[in-house]
Amino acid sequence: MTQEAPAFLDSKVRVVIADDHPLIIHGITEILEKDSRFEIMETFNDGLSLLQYNSLADADVLLLDLNMPGKDGLQVLEKIGAMNLKLKILVLTSYFSQQLSEKCIAAGASGYFLKSENLDKLGFNIIDVLNGQTIYPNFSENSDEYTNEFTYLDVFLKKYNLTKREAEVIQMVCKGYNSNEIAEKLFLSSFTVQTHRRNIFRKLNIDGNTIALYKFASEHGLL
Repeated sequence: MTQEAPAFLDSKVRVVIADDHPLIIHGITEILEKDSRFEIMETFNDGLSLLQYNSLADADVLLLDLNMPGKDGLQVLEKIGAMNLKLKILVLTSYFSQQLSEKCIAAGASGYFLKSENLDKLGFNIIDVLNGQTIYPNFSENSDEYTNEFTYLDVFLKKYNLTKREAEVIQMVCKGYNSNEIAEKLFLSSFTVQTHRRNIFRKLNIDGNTIALYKFASEHGLL
C-alpha cells in the first residue's frame, strides 16, 4: 500500500541530498524521481556547499550523509539547528551505531537510515519522518555483533587482514581519488599509497578491479 504524503503538503516533497559519493547520490535520485511525490531540489557532495545553499530553507527534507568533507554530518546538524530551519533531516550512513544514531537525533535529525538497507524503502521513511515519526534501525537485532561503528570496523579489519590505513585508502579510491590525491590528503608519499593499493587488491583477491573494490566496500559498510 502506498503511503500518502502529509496533509499539510499541497505539492511535491522537496528533497535536498548531501553525500560525498556520486554513485549514492545517483542511486537515491533515480529512486525518488520515479516517485511522483518527490522533487529533488539540489544535490551536494560536501557540507560547506550545502550550508551555503540559498534555498535550503525551502526544502522539506534533507538526506544527509555523515562522512563528508568541508563540514561533516554532525557539524551540518549543529549549524542547521542554529538556523532554525523547518526542514526534516534524515541521516544516511554506513555506520551501524546506536550511540551515533542517538547523537544525531539529539542534534536534530528525525531519522537514521543505513545505506545497507533497501533504498526502495527510503521514500516511505521520508513520508514517515514528515508525519512526525523518528526512524532508526533495530539495533537490538545485532547488538552482540555490532555494538558501534568502531567495533564493527575492528572485526572487519581482522577478518580481511586489513589495516586501518588500508581501509581509509579503500574509501578514498572508491570516492574517485587518484594515488597522488590520496597521498596529499593522508600526508603520505605517492609510493606508499600505491603500495597500499597493491596490498589491498592482493588481500582481497580482486586483481586491481576498482569496480570490484567499490562493490566490496559498499557491501561491508565502508562507503
